[in-house]
Amino acid sequence: MPATAPNSIPNWTHAFSTVDLDVVPAAQAARTLARGAWQPRPRLLIDCGHLKCLRSLGVSHVISELLVLHNAGADVWLNNVDPMLARCLSLLQLNRLFHLAPTPA
Repeated sequence: MPATAPNSIPNWTHAFSTVDLDVVPAAQAARTLARGAWQPRPRLLIDCGHLKCLRSLGVSHVISELLVLHNAGADVWLNNVDPMLARCLSLLQLNRLFHLAPTPA
C-alpha cells in the first residue's frame, strides 16, 4: 500500500467509502462496519464542508460522531475541514486520530 503524507488525500480514494453524517448517524454506520468485520480497517471519507449538522448541532456533535466511527474501527479522513473544526480537533488532540485533507486555497 502506498505511503501518504498525513495531511493529504491519497490518490487511491477509490478505496474510500463516503459517509454523510447528515443522512446516516455514526451509530448506524458503526453497526454496518461491525457486520463487515472481515474487512481490515475500512477507510471513510467525510466531506465536512457541507455538513448541516455541524451548523445546526455544533462541533461537539460532529466530533462525537467522528469518535463513534473511529471506535468502530474506521480510518476516518476529513475533507473540507473549516478552521474552527480543525482548531477544536487540535485542542482536543484528536487530530492524531483523524486525517485532515488539505483545503484548496
